[in-house]
Amino acid sequence: MQWSKSQKTAVLLLIITFSIPSYAQHRYKFTSKGVLSAGMIVPHSKNLDSIAKGMVLGGEVAFEWAAQSKNRWQQFWHFPNVGIGVGFVNLGNNRLLGNAIYAYPYISIPLFTVKHIDINLKFGAGLSYVTKTWNDADTLSGIDASTANSAFSFPLNCYLTSSVNFEYLLTDRIAIIGDLGYAHMSNGSFRNPNFGVNMGYVHLGAIYKFRLHNPNLSYNPAYNLPFDFEGKIVASGFSREIHYNDHKSFFVGSLHAGLTLPIVGWYALGGGVDLFYDGAFTKRPSDENPMFKRYKIDEDKFSNKIRFGISVNNEFIMGRLTGIVDFGIYLYDPIRNAYPQDNLNRGIFYKYNLKKEDGWNYTRFALRYRVYDNFVVQAGIKTHGYIAEMLEIGVGYLLPFARPKYDSLKKSSKAYRLFRYDYKEPPAYPTPWVE
Repeated sequence: MQWSKSQKTAVLLLIITFSIPSYAQHRYKFTSKGVLSAGMIVPHSKNLDSIAKGMVLGGEVAFEWAAQSKNRWQQFWHFPNVGIGVGFVNLGNNRLLGNAIYAYPYISIPLFTVKHIDINLKFGAGLSYVTKTWNDADTLSGIDASTANSAFSFPLNCYLTSSVNFEYLLTDRIAIIGDLGYAHMSNGSFRNPNFGVNMGYVHLGAIYKFRLHNPNLSYNPAYNLPFDFEGKIVASGFSREIHYNDHKSFFVGSLHAGLTLPIVGWYALGGGVDLFYDGAFTKRPSDENPMFKRYKIDEDKFSNKIRFGISVNNEFIMGRLTGIVDFGIYLYDPIRNAYPQDNLNRGIFYKYNLKKEDGWNYTRFALRYRVYDNFVVQAGIKTHGYIAEMLEIGVGYLLPFARPKYDSLKKSSKAYRLFRYDYKEPPAYPTPWVE
């Protein structure tokens, strides 16, 4: 399986997060932040390489509140802060790219504290609004297609960000703050063209902290996993455009069934199967759009619109909210041979050019929320490498499996080692400061 540089970086950061002990001594209930932002768009297409030339400049304000530690997941994640950020950036090309306004909730996970320096890891996902789209500067406006705004075709887009956050305490309540991060904006192929933008950025600003407090270390079993395995089934659907010259949308959907095993209190690993339906795989090139030649599909039939795959499921547990990163491969994919190249007869694994073909693997990034009992809602995006294929908005049901009777298992057996779960209370982190 081919992993992109951003996927490898994310996995490395997660490993670092939990390989370093974190003992947050100064806990504040509320924090306000203000930063100035500077960065660059990282081009991943010829179009962006020609139009994304300027600095990305702007600012952001945020408000955070500390985990109260009433639930066990907060203790496993070392008492993280939860926040909401709102920002504005100029994308470096006023004529074609314009500005972006974004808002997103996030979680800030402590890595470690050294004297007056705190280092945290931040992940966030939200929405952005851009002021310029393809329709504002396309070929109809006298701009050549190769230099038009192919990043955005719809004003409303997803906003994803991750960063390493540094705080230097000047006083007990005031600190200088800096972020080194990466952000992505796109609409998940809901409308096309949809190259989106990837931005590397630096934040520099200040924070003010309100109300010292002592986290409550009482154990609440409400969010503990009362099982060793959890089955799940999630059905999703949405729509997508495959090419802007089609001038129409197609229904897309997926059905996921999986089984995961909690490895530690904040992470579960498992596997699953995925069934995908993509209504965009009609006859290609079409009479209405003879210029789009990414696929060569001779006739419009149902079997071309179905894909089936298996995936490795990674789940990062935060109480009722779970972050999901799945890596999958197609076992059935009629599109693998539906490209303009002649005499294609590919197996499951093959070399491919992502700019011209979808490839044999896929990735899912999603958030799942348990709304009531075992019923969940889920929103995510399915990608091929850095190319978004479809948005997935759906509902599901979780199927917990009861624990085996450990007392009947010999401690030396493989079954005991596989099914054993640690019931010990998490350690009490030093929190001497009380308002």
